[in-house]
Amino acid sequence: MKNKKKILIIGAGEAGTSVYKEIKNDPGLNFSVIGFIDDDPKKFGKNINGVKVIGTKKDLIKIIQKNQIREVIIAIPSAQGDRVAEYVKVCSDMRVIFKIVPRVKEIIEGKAHFESLRKVQVEDLLGRPVVKSDIGGLNKFIQGKKVLITGAAGSIGSELSRQIAAYKPTSLILLDWWENGIFDLKSELTKYFPKLKIDYVIASIRDRQKINNIFSLYKPHFVFHAAAYKHVPLMEEFPEEAVKNNIFGTLNVAESAKKFGVEKFVLVSTDKAANPVNVMGATKLITEGIGKMLNSQKTKLMLNNGTKFIAVRFGNVLDSYGSVIPIFRKQIEEGGPVTVTDRKMTRYFMTIPEAAQLILKAASIGCGGELFVLDMGQPVKILDLAEAMIRLSGLIPGENIAIKFIGKRLGEKISEEIFSKKEKLISTKEGKIFISKSSGFDISKLPFFLLKIEKLANSLDRDGIREEFKKIGVLK
Repeated sequence: MKNKKKILIIGAGEAGTSVYKEIKNDPGLNFSVIGFIDDDPKKFGKNINGVKVIGTKKDLIKIIQKNQIREVIIAIPSAQGDRVAEYVKVCSDMRVIFKIVPRVKEIIEGKAHFESLRKVQVEDLLGRPVVKSDIGGLNKFIQGKKVLITGAAGSIGSELSRQIAAYKPTSLILLDWWENGIFDLKSELTKYFPKLKIDYVIASIRDRQKINNIFSLYKPHFVFHAAAYKHVPLMEEFPEEAVKNNIFGTLNVAESAKKFGVEKFVLVSTDKAANPVNVMGATKLITEGIGKMLNSQKTKLMLNNGTKFIAVRFGNVLDSYGSVIPIFRKQIEEGGPVTVTDRKMTRYFMTIPEAAQLILKAASIGCGGELFVLDMGQPVKILDLAEAMIRLSGLIPGENIAIKFIGKRLGEKISEEIFSKKEKLISTKEGKIFISKSSGFDISKLPFFLLKIEKLANSLDRDGIREEFKKIGVLK
């Protein structure tokens, strides 16, 4: 007993008792479970196979000190992120090792074993419920279709590629200008989907003629348009590039989709398109309008009249390229400081697989002309996220790693919005997906606006670009 590592289990439910039984039945683990803590008052003092529930969350510090606990296991698979963060903070401050059982989805799949205990991850602190995969519905939607994904090597594009590949399309056409990203994606998908026909295309969405040729050659049924410049401060410095890539790149892909008879065109949008205060957000709001405009137009060049244009808007995704989480991680690895823009800064987050799953669901139910808005849950304070990531690295914020406040960057909001006050959200049969009925600006002015903004971008008139955005009502 003296040489055994003393362990405390948080959660006296099914997951906690399952972990305890495995420890008890395997003496080779060399662990001694001192007890459980659980916030259910009915469980206090209850004996579970010889081990008692000895307290609640408020007793955690006292129990760790009194019993010289070496390790804490968080065994509450459905716990909200803020609750997990509280346990992590206490354990970190007490210099105690902490691990967590898998979340609900993994338990359902039979993975809630002692061997599956893992380190707490950022996703656990986010605490978002697992999205149920509509395997049957999405398989019916995608099976037998040719699917083109732009920006396929990016965070969202590559996850869409993985998920769509599993639903047995006839073929995948993966388009990106980033050759290294496409190379890595090709290696991965070839390994896991060796029988699937996949075409990899190196191209820029700004090359109108090449995009036209690609659609003429492959004739996809569905297009998922994820290609875009997304870095707010950089696009503030180079608004002409945001215009050329985000607006006219989208227009190139969308018009080719309409011309060559694509059934559905799905635009991946962003919460920065809600009440934009920066150029990047303004360009994305314009692209949402382009979809609505084309959805209502009929031209002689079209192969059919049925192209349905759909936009899906959501916030930040965890661990995407260039996002705050990999930046924080690198700063922590380098010994700090971790840089936070403002103490009050908040953002909405969801995981990359969840975002891709909801995009596919929205695409499957879209009839054309909709702007789907994804439920992003509660906003997360960036300071809390930074502190939590430091703790997850086994360090103490402000002690081992400094946090430095650097002020807002160009074009940033303190708090993002998913939809503007002008927009009225309507529920759909999918609980996490809503429809916005507003365009955010007068779409009838788009054709003239596009002519002017293109000239301004080509002449590098950055002030003129911002003024034109303000005139059409997409930039404050």
